[in-house]
Amino acid sequence: FGLLDVQGDGHDIEDSNLILDRRLTLRLRAQARQLGVSVASLVHLAWAQVLGKVSSKRTVVFGTVLMGRMQSGEGAQRALGMFINTLP
Repeated sequence: FGLLDVQGDGHDIEDSNLILDRRLTLRLRAQARQLGVSVASLVHLAWAQVLGKVSSKRTVVFGTVLMGRMQSGEGAQRALGMFINTLP
């Protein structure tokens, strides 16, 4: 896929969206519940598998943006600012 040494400003990035059908969504939720993880964790796992395949690497790292306000403690709802974390 030519992704090993990508350089540029991102002007030619394509965006794609797919709405999952209800049955698949329910299956993902059931699987996540059975494994004791979130659906987001399953999606991150799938994305890691895709990145590994297209880069021919066994180990990949990518970031995800998380809302941090929920874990920020008492009084956080009164604080100004963006409570986000980008974690690998």
